[in-house]
Amino acid sequence: MRKIAIITARSGSKGLPNKNMLMADGKPLLAYSIEAALDAGVFDKIILTTDSQEYIDTLTHYPIDFIKRAGHLATDKSSSFDVLEDVLLREEYSGYDYFVLLQPTSPLRTSAHIKEACERFESRWEQFDYLVSVSDAHKPTTLTRSIDEDESLKHFDLDYSRYARQNYAPEYSSNGALFIAKPKEYLHTKQFYGARSLAYFMDKSVSIDIDDRDDFEHFYFITQQRKRDQLLQAQVEREVKLKETYYSQPKGITLLGGSLLALYSANQVAARDVQNIAITAARMAQYRELVMKREDLALSEVVVLDLGRDDLRKEDKSPQELVREAKTLIDLVIQIRPKARVYLLECLNTLFRVDCDNSRTEAFNKLMRQEIKALSQVHWVELNKAFNNTYGKLSPAYTNDGLNLNEAGYELLANTLSKQIG
Repeated sequence: MRKIAIITARSGSKGLPNKNMLMADGKPLLAYSIEAALDAGVFDKIILTTDSQEYIDTLTHYPIDFIKRAGHLATDKSSSFDVLEDVLLREEYSGYDYFVLLQPTSPLRTSAHIKEACERFESRWEQFDYLVSVSDAHKPTTLTRSIDEDESLKHFDLDYSRYARQNYAPEYSSNGALFIAKPKEYLHTKQFYGARSLAYFMDKSVSIDIDDRDDFEHFYFITQQRKRDQLLQAQVEREVKLKETYYSQPKGITLLGGSLLALYSANQVAARDVQNIAITAARMAQYRELVMKREDLALSEVVVLDLGRDDLRKEDKSPQELVREAKTLIDLVIQIRPKARVYLLECLNTLFRVDCDNSRTEAFNKLMRQEIKALSQVHWVELNKAFNNTYGKLSPAYTNDGLNLNEAGYELLANTLSKQIG
């Protein structure tokens, strides 16, 4: 079917001036919707309608159509219908089967969402004239009431002592990301809702609708979180380079792996001088490529390994896959130092961390312990029995953030290693 995308961008927002062009991760907010429409590859035309020549001049490098809308279509009183009607009644945009409205205030909507919504709409073509994206409502309507000038809660007449959300059917609200309509029907009804409108469900995590500064700053935070892997990679590479002089200098004991040992600051472990070449936040694949394959790498006769903990914080690999990666690293250690005594640290549980699942940690530990049974020179160092509280989580006595060890935690780790290594 022939279709067009319409992106609307007025410049006169009072709550957040020029919100449609605010920069986020190197590009203006509007660019997120333009690029999603282009990447979808399903539109015959992509049109940006705006009252701002500056917006047009800034975005002219994109291969899309631009409409400089009239002033009366860019006031606080101008409706979205007025703006869309201005586009749909133009001769050059007539004859299309349907249009998709993409509001720039929904930058987390992706090309995949657009393609899926179009496919859903076309598959139900005879039954529906419109499609609207929705997400799970933040609060059910039974909890939403008006408040009069007296500021009392007299309209909140629900018996809250018996309220339980699970007793109510799920409720949804439009998230502003996608609106689809057949032009003739939309121009007649002037809206997208009703029995002839199909719901397209989107997760709350991608349903941000930017209206004010708080919304924008939340979006900006999300963009930075999405860049986290890139930032962590750069951090790992910097730390690898900073330890350049350590790799060829084995001492009494070598510490290898991720954050737990990288943050260990003592110069000795079990009365042995330390060659600490562990790297903060290094995942096992990174560590293998950046450290373990170095031609100048030399290891001590005693090697302590911290493997898997930084990987377990991500959920892109199963415990089984991570065990295979850990085994590869252990094999490299033995290959580099065939007679080394290797001590593999049990992965510590965490304390109330949103980015860690202790059940994954426990599954990894169980599999890892089984894996090394056949390796006579590899010794398991049990930690959680000493570090856990009575609820099976990392004790608050040994951590300040629920993940990393504090001074008391590292003191306990040092004592544990001294007893094990001797």
